[in-house]
Amino acid sequence: MNLRSVAIVAGGALVAFSSFGLVTNFRNAPEITAEPPALIAKPQAGIGAAQALADVEKSIAQLSARVKSPAGDMIDREELASAFLGRLRLSGDWADLVEAGSQAEAGFGYVPGHGPFLARATVSIAAHRLAKAEADLARIDKFVAPDNQTKADAAALHGDISLMRGDFSGARSWYGKANAIEKWPGLYSRIGNLALMQGDFEKASLYYRAADGLNRHPTPSFRADSLLRQGELALAQGQWPEATKLFAEANQVFPGWWRAEMRVAQMLALNGNAPAAISAFEGVANRIKAPEAMDILAGLYRNAGKADRARHWAAEAGKGWEKRLAMLPEASWGHAVEHELASGTPARALELALLNARNRPYPPSQIILAKAWIANGKPEPALALLTKVEATGFVSADLFLTLAEALAMKGDGSGVATARQRAVEINPHALDRNPSFAWLDH
Repeated sequence: MNLRSVAIVAGGALVAFSSFGLVTNFRNAPEITAEPPALIAKPQAGIGAAQALADVEKSIAQLSARVKSPAGDMIDREELASAFLGRLRLSGDWADLVEAGSQAEAGFGYVPGHGPFLARATVSIAAHRLAKAEADLARIDKFVAPDNQTKADAAALHGDISLMRGDFSGARSWYGKANAIEKWPGLYSRIGNLALMQGDFEKASLYYRAADGLNRHPTPSFRADSLLRQGELALAQGQWPEATKLFAEANQVFPGWWRAEMRVAQMLALNGNAPAAISAFEGVANRIKAPEAMDILAGLYRNAGKADRARHWAAEAGKGWEKRLAMLPEASWGHAVEHELASGTPARALELALLNARNRPYPPSQIILAKAWIANGKPEPALALLTKVEATGFVSADLFLTLAEALAMKGDGSGVATARQRAVEINPHALDRNPSFAWLDH
């Protein structure tokens, strides 16, 4: 396993996607002039998440033994860090991200002044520690003589940092630099994500299909990730039947993967089958102890009028978020805000939202902060934030629904109607959304 194979995973943990709209020209990114071959290769058969997890744990055991031996070196530490990132994707256990960071750090103990800068930067971005990642990338840019793959990967990571700082132009430029050096699926997925954030569904779809076309030997894991991404694109447009189909296919291609299972469960709930959705989310929550699944369960039980079960799962989620906040605070702030808004206190939500927005000032963080201001009865700062977000070119149904909430607090009925209409134009199901699923959009 290499860092490039897990880069999509790290990016997926970084960027929040809600219901993005259909405006703005997507410029300055590498252009694809012809329709790419979509899904040109079938994935390997017979490998589910359980087998993939067993395989990566075998690799971790072997590499762990090697780094403890006299033959262990910096490269082994880098590979071990990458293996832990791979296990994070399968396990959902943030302890794997902590261990990946420890292994990358240990890689600097062999040769003074040298170490796995790219691996440490990758882990830092996954943990939302942008300044630390930027420092390592600067070392690569100035002092290391990297090969083309390292140069391209570093440029893509620079683009990720720009995106999380709300600099869409900088992100496009960095992704373009990476594309000029090399083309790989993770890069095109990034570009597709940026297009989605700026509301260009057609461009996002084009790049997602291009990412598929670049991988001639896709694993079931890769294929499932691609299907989830396409399903999320469909969901953002309110295309529930298509999203349902794509999520189900991801679950079939790579069975037992918690991310696919949660998306399938989400569509069960949205399509009115709450009992089946609850059963599926409880399976994930009990197996991987994910506070996201627990928060969703609390919301579903709350909607079903089962207050005791809702309180149980909200309390369990709270414990999970506190554990993650202690372990990886920067990576947890944005997610934990949603928990506090649903089951905690407005004051705590605002505290976390402010930390998150200072660390990653891109539009999704600003929208979450606006929600926290609204929850604290202060629509004015929320409106100021949302006006700035709209000016960036970011468009989402969630943006306009949050705007409608703030305007309602100001008594602006006409403004509320306009904002809701804009949300529905982006996603016809915008007003049918279930806030219980907020955690799936991070």
